[in-house]
Amino acid sequence: MIPKPFASLILCLFLISVFSGCATYITPGTKADLDFLAPDHIQKGFQVKPSNPFPAIIALVRLQGPNYSNYYIRRHGGLYGKGLFSVVTIKEVEEEAHLERVIALPQINGVVSLNRMLLPNRFNGDLEIRGAASKLHADLVFLYTFDTAFYHEDASKPLTAITLGLSPTRKIRATTTASALLMDTRTGYVYSAYETTESQKIQSNSWASKDSADLARRVTEKHAFDKLVQEFADSWPRLLDQYKTKALANI
Repeated sequence: MIPKPFASLILCLFLISVFSGCATYITPGTKADLDFLAPDHIQKGFQVKPSNPFPAIIALVRLQGPNYSNYYIRRHGGLYGKGLFSVVTIKEVEEEAHLERVIALPQINGVVSLNRMLLPNRFNGDLEIRGAASKLHADLVFLYTFDTAFYHEDASKPLTAITLGLSPTRKIRATTTASALLMDTRTGYVYSAYETTESQKIQSNSWASKDSADLARRVTEKHAFDKLVQEFADSWPRLLDQYKTKALANI
């Protein structure tokens, strides 16, 4: 029989080994449900009209679900608002090259971002976002969100936490779906919708720390955002032709 003092010591050492050697990475929170920004009735949807504000200034706004969090934001901040969704004000994956690609498109006079000084404390729909964008004279709002999940290879259920330092034979699949709406600041009319997906497999033992695990998330989200910006750029000429023609027809 092990004496009580030694038993207590063994228990303490065991607990220390568990909590120090089995660190976990908490996966990011939920996407913003962009369906909340759509009219709640078919008739209302047809009543909303485009203002055709070309050339236009575009506000880029990243939305996530209520109480969203991820490892990077917990360390650096950059999340704001309550209600139906949160606004991410920090640039995690967005780069200058993305802005340059958008600004280079015809009939775009600039790209702006919203900060917390322009935003209300609570979001009940698109009106609060459009109101904030109007303060910067943005004609259009590009609303986007990331839905990122991690899976053990060939498993269908997403992981909520990942144990770091797993066996090298295990692989984790990271998948991001980026969704976006292009909305008229003045009327709330939705000009177009976009969605892209990026997936990559990563060896579990390459995640030696929470930083390296979170880097895998941000790399996957960046690639999904690259595709999203490219999809927007590809659609822009067609969108211009369609809505400028409508504007001329209404003169």
